[in-house]
Amino acid sequence: MHKGLARLNQPVIVLFDGDCILCNKAVQFIIRRDPSNIFKFASLQSDYGKSIINNIGRNAADLNSIVLIENNNYYFKSAAVKNILKELRGYALLNRVLDVIPNFILDCLYSFIAKIRYRLFGKTDTCIIYQSEDFSKRIIE
Repeated sequence: MHKGLARLNQPVIVLFDGDCILCNKAVQFIIRRDPSNIFKFASLQSDYGKSIINNIGRNAADLNSIVLIENNNYYFKSAAVKNILKELRGYALLNRVLDVIPNFILDCLYSFIAKIRYRLFGKTDTCIIYQSEDFSKRIIE
């Protein structure tokens, strides 16, 4: 397991699309596999999420990616996914496979799925994560 994130004892933040059912399921997946509670979460639609994204000169409404914030470094698309997987138990092999595939290919695949995610998985009016007591302590509002 990659120890860089936990060693600094700072929260590692994942920004996600709170309207996207796939994104909500991905956050649930991460939380269940993160027993060390390394990750904290905020939706891109929250005031916190918008503020973070605006501070780096991007528009949260136009952002079509998960965002990982680690030690003031921002990771998008496949880079965010790969860095998250490094911290989750049991995903070292998958991460090694992803490391072999060039990032531009992974980012193209990510962008394609992001573009059709609402059609494939649906959209919700309320973020599922915020409704779960188990997950609420991991949310930054």
